[in-house]
Amino acid sequence: MKKILAAVFLSAMALQAGAQGWTDALNFSENDYLGTARSVGMGNAMTAVGGDLGSLTFNPAGSAVASYSQFTLTPGLSFSTVTGQGSLVDDAGYSIGFEDKIRTTNGRMGLPNFGVMMVYDTRNRSGLKRVSFGIVGNVTRDYTNRLRAQGTNASTTLAGSLASQADGYTTDILSGSFYQNGIPSWETMVGYQSGIFGDINGKYVGLTETLWDNGNITTSDKLSQYYGLRRSGSKYDLLMNFGLDFNDRFYLGANFGLVTLDYRSDETRSEEALAGMDYGNHFESLRMRSSLRDSGSGIYMKVGFIARPFDGLRIGAAIQTPTLFDIREEYQLEGRSVADNIEMLQSSPKDEWFYRLKAPFRANAGIAYTISKMALLSADYEYTNYTGMKLVPAYDDAYYFDFSDANLDIQDFTGPVHAVRLGAEIKPAPELALRVGYNFTTGAQYNTLSDDGRVVALSDQERKDQIRTAVSFGIGYSSPGSFFLDAAVRFQYLPNEYFTPYWYYTRVDGKTYTDNGVTTPEICSQSALCNALVTLGWRF
Repeated sequence: MKKILAAVFLSAMALQAGAQGWTDALNFSENDYLGTARSVGMGNAMTAVGGDLGSLTFNPAGSAVASYSQFTLTPGLSFSTVTGQGSLVDDAGYSIGFEDKIRTTNGRMGLPNFGVMMVYDTRNRSGLKRVSFGIVGNVTRDYTNRLRAQGTNASTTLAGSLASQADGYTTDILSGSFYQNGIPSWETMVGYQSGIFGDINGKYVGLTETLWDNGNITTSDKLSQYYGLRRSGSKYDLLMNFGLDFNDRFYLGANFGLVTLDYRSDETRSEEALAGMDYGNHFESLRMRSSLRDSGSGIYMKVGFIARPFDGLRIGAAIQTPTLFDIREEYQLEGRSVADNIEMLQSSPKDEWFYRLKAPFRANAGIAYTISKMALLSADYEYTNYTGMKLVPAYDDAYYFDFSDANLDIQDFTGPVHAVRLGAEIKPAPELALRVGYNFTTGAQYNTLSDDGRVVALSDQERKDQIRTAVSFGIGYSSPGSFFLDAAVRFQYLPNEYFTPYWYYTRVDGKTYTDNGVTTPEICSQSALCNALVTLGWRF
């Protein structure tokens, strides 16, 4: 995993910005469905169920199942709990940096669902019996997440990493314009101009490092290190739905989907002097911050059907076209150093970039069975092949970039994802419903890089480690009149993520490569996510 992250980072260095690699295409293409409380409470196993506005994300024919018009509003809360700690140890069993275990909780309010569905009764005794029209919004991804990690390190430093990136570039280039030709990454430029590293006797040395008489460079002494990452935002599907009911036995539907994307990522890496340590240059602290925001919109079409061959049984299926995104990206870096009571601060320009993303097609099928109007059992399967993703340059030549390498990475590293969703609803009384759901989703990454740069398959255990599971519970009340109320809570444990705050680099034949001979810290992020929703609804 570390080798993949390194390759992505070097690609980002070439782009000057923080995204536009295969992992970012995957981040914006993946779904983690929310919606109405009834849908979430049943594990979103709604392809063959229908009748609920949350089900339209999975099968547009669901709107034709209901014989009444309805309006829903679903506020919700999202809570993420993230534990961060260094994951690497040396031969003696001691942690290689970030040894403190830090648990961080973050929350946000949102609106996972809203919608209105109008049903027109044709009054035909047979044939086309009802036509439905509606506009529905459902959240398909919540990015709420915050990671913190800290510890001590006497072997490697962020400052030394930035200094190693600068090898082969003159001080005139490093102190010059961010838009000149032949420059290293903006991170390197900001590091030099903010005093995080500098030139000593023709060698680039970090503020936390010592240059010895024999030319060797080592970390001056043990440091305190901190890493923080905050993510926020969501992906929202606004559906314009059309449905047809034939003889209360066969239902057809279509969605025109408009997707809005808002993703923010803010990263902080810092180092501070420990009390009583003498670093030789009165070093106090340094910090590197980066901020990334991606916003955009996309469109797709989805068609589906639900068949009721006999009372109690429903079978449904739907297929969704690839989603075509236009994405705007903003990126900025800020560096700060303090030594000998002198502060140096430098920010990069705010970089703006435009590009396009084609997210893959999706297909899903489901079956549902009602038992004596007292219980409902449902099961869904969804297939998504992420090798169908593609990054495309913007039409404006000023933002042109050749994504051929990133698109080859998509083919090399990703593959099909299989999702199974199970749900049940029991009605102990006509007005009351109890619900439970379960989700199982495989991972999209199939391959990684070997130490010598070859693409190799992940092990069976590494594939298993990507599996996402979720369990949900819900309750619903339906009044004798038009009002209904549903509540649900969902818990899911996310696959571990691994972050390397910095690498050391080496220069070979004018090109910069990751120096595999230097072991830098790695942070393991263990995340759990809880969503709580309440749906207020009216039938009319």
